[in-house]
Amino acid sequence: MPNLLEHQVSAYMRFIPFSLPSLASGALASLILLSQAAPARAIPEADALKKLAVIPVFLITNEQGSPLPIPQGDKLVLPMFMEQDRAQKELEAFNKANPTAKARVIPIPMNLANEKVNEINSKLTDKKLIAPVISADADFTKAVEMLRKQGVSEQQIKEGLSVPVFFSKPFITINTPKGTKAVFFMSYDDAKKAADKITGTKVELLAADITVALGQIIEQKQDQFVFYPTQAFFKLMQEQQQQQPAKAK
Repeated sequence: MPNLLEHQVSAYMRFIPFSLPSLASGALASLILLSQAAPARAIPEADALKKLAVIPVFLITNEQGSPLPIPQGDKLVLPMFMEQDRAQKELEAFNKANPTAKARVIPIPMNLANEKVNEINSKLTDKKLIAPVISADADFTKAVEMLRKQGVSEQQIKEGLSVPVFFSKPFITINTPKGTKAVFFMSYDDAKKAADKITGTKVELLAADITVALGQIIEQKQDQFVFYPTQAFFKLMQEQQQQQPAKAK
């Protein structure tokens, strides 16, 4: 998986709570989609999307690594799975229906997957490629439960929740090479484990959609946020390190 090893994961191990007044007010829980006319931005949208590099998704591709979308009417659907096991099950079903396809599952950082989808769509004339991100069922269910408690309506949840993210009030932060950053988690378990390490401060966990998180990232006056690497990221990085040839003595 390209570029994943470039990230310094050791910087992600210390958790400190702090509060950002503009976000702690509950704006993240309202499921407002990305603003089309954002005010002064901390970073360009393209740079915000690069923060998704620590979130691998798993795609079904051919032997050469080109995605294999599924035709559905006037659309092409390319699921991007956050769970490798789920992608493998989908691959088994795909291979049964297409025994000569020689398909496989490959991981790719979410930001690069997004670029690939945009590239494919730019070349399509009669169809459009749709690439839904398929989160873990447990995380999606938990996010729905939390949003209901946060006062978000069923209609807003149905229309606005696609890829859940989790955060805290006050924000849990991490020390990075670029300073202290507030964290968005893609997994409820990761958010809960981080919150449980906090002492002396009551931490409330909340949920939102990833579009809300990205909207907040680009609308802040300073670069204050990161996404916490998923467990799949850590696993893939470990596998890559183990596959590296032993250095000559």
